[in-house]
Amino acid sequence: MAIELYWDNDERTVMLCEIRGDWTWEQMYETLGKIKKVTEKATSVIAAIIDISDGASIPGGSILTPAAFDHAKNMLKMGENGTGPMVIVGASPVIKTAYKMFTGMAQGKALSKIAFTDTTDQARAHLTEYYPTRVTA
Repeated sequence: MAIELYWDNDERTVMLCEIRGDWTWEQMYETLGKIKKVTEKATSVIAAIIDISDGASIPGGSILTPAAFDHAKNMLKMGENGTGPMVIVGASPVIKTAYKMFTGMAQGKALSKIAFTDTTDQARAHLTEYYPTRVTA
């Protein structure tokens, strides 16, 4: 599968999602469903590191197509009740621009705790620095 999901620490407070190469929207929804099940049962806040540094592609070739836009809106709805921080590793300038676009559309706090870094080590450091009482790397 082009999308893999792991615990990134022994305390199970950080999930690592690695997205590699070609993936489908169905795979993404399946992964988001798994994340939602885990976070709904958790007694503490769960952080996420989303690693797209190996050049993950967008189904259809662009995040700026109408279909990709609809999928992004659906994904935002799935994350509306999320409370944990998220760090995206290796995002292209296009993805960062799309993030800014989607931030204006988001209801609630779905995008308010997202940060961008170049490496997973930087992501872990960010989570430890900004969320030290909840997240340990």
